[in-house]
Parts: sequence; structure tokens; C-alpha cells
Amino acid sequence: MSKLKALILTSSGSRHRYFAKKVAELFDVSEVISESKRNYYTKQREESSAIRSHFKAIEDAEVDFFGGVNDQQEPIRREGEDINSPECVAWAVDQKPDVICLYGTAILREGWLEAFPSRIVNLHLGLSPFYRGSATLFWPFYFKELQYLGTTIHLATATVDAGSVIARVDADIRPGEDYYQITTRLIKDSIDRFPELVAGYLDGRIKAHAQEALASRVCKKGDFSEEALLKVLSYVGKGLEAKEIAHIQEKKKCRYSQ
Repeated sequence: MSKLKALILTSSGSRHRYFAKKVAELFDVSEVISESKRNYYTKQREESSAIRSHFKAIEDAEVDFFGGVNDQQEPIRREGEDINSPECVAWAVDQKPDVICLYGTAILREGWLEAFPSRIVNLHLGLSPFYRGSATLFWPFYFKELQYLGTTIHLATATVDAGSVIARVDADIRPGEDYYQITTRLIKDSIDRFPELVAGYLDGRIKAHAQEALASRVCKKGDFSEEALLKVLSYVGKGLEAKEIAHIQEKKKCRYSQ
């Protein structure tokens, strides 16, 4: 049986390259449209050595979890594309993919949504509908709401991070692990599960369902500060204790009955 054909839209970081590699293991992937990795929080980085150290720690953790990807393992990359240009969308249509696999790019505009209705699957690093916007793996630590620490695999829609849900992935929180280990393992677990979940959606084994109408936090880039970072790092320290993790697990049971 021939593989289904996927087109990948992603960025250029090590976790994005790992994403492309994992999708290509299950799907027929000829090329990847790759945006250059963007530098967020520029002002905060300039003003705070703690924030600069934070982003360096994220990079180091990603090397530990994703550093084994090399060019020989990847599909051909089309880099520097304006992902929302009419030419890019037209090229994608000509490829006749069965599905678009999306992770870590600029927000897709209507051209994509019209060309591939219900066939663009996004990996959102946040547990929708509870956390939307920016840094949605960071803020659950800040608010001490780790029952809402997770990711969402959903259909792309015009409303960002609001499409029908194919699956969610909860964080595997282990005693003695710090913020960077917890969040990077969550990203890796989500990427590892993504291809099979998409295949299940395409062949009908998994039905996408509308997101629950529940209260959510909308997080903004401007809210991220040295004060917020130090609060998070103070809370997590070098890892949570087993008792606290068990308490978080109990809270997960009533997330969708608000």
C-alpha cells in the first residue's frame, strides 16, 4: 500500500527539523517549506541577562533532545519562502498532498485554508482551549496550573489555535526534572505522536471534535518579563516533588468540567 503524501510547513530550528524527519518516516514527503527561525522577545533579551540565559537553556535542552537530526535524514528543504504568498500556495496545490503538516510557522492566511479545507493539521504548543497565544508552555508554570500543560493537534482554521481537535498530549512531569527538561520532552513526545495521529484522522479512525467552550488565558508576548521568568524558575527549581506531581494528576481529571 502506497504512503499518503504530506507537505510540511515548519521552521528551521532543531525541533522543527526533527518534526520534518518524523513526518517523513510515515508519509511520502518530497519537500519541506521551511521558514527561517524567528527571534522572539528581542526587547526582553536585550534588557535581561536572565532572559538571555533562559533562551540559551532552551537551546541546550533542544540539542539534548533533538540534536541527532542530520541532512541525510531529512526531505529536501525549500527555505526562505514567503509561506503566504500566492505563488507558494499555488505550488503546494500542484503537489497534490493528502495533508498539510504544520508546526512553528507564521499564521496561515485564507489562501491555504481555502485550498486545503480540513486538511491542514497544526501542532500547537499549548493545551487548547485553556492556553492560547504566545509562550503557552511557559504560562501554566507561572500560574501554577500544570494540569493545563500540554499540546494540541488540531485542524487549522481562520481563528488561531481554535480548530477542531484531533488529539491532545499531556506533559510527562517527572520528579527532579527542571522546566527545560519537562517542556522539551513534551514537545518531543508530541512530535513523535503527531504522524500516527494524523494518519488516524485521515483514515477515519480518529474523529476531530470541536474545542470545548471553556475559559481560557490568552497570553501575549509583551507579558513575558524577567519577573515572570524568575517566578517560574523559583516554582520549578530543580524539579517538582512526587507529591506535587500527584496533585497535578488529580486536577487533570476535572479539566473539561469547568
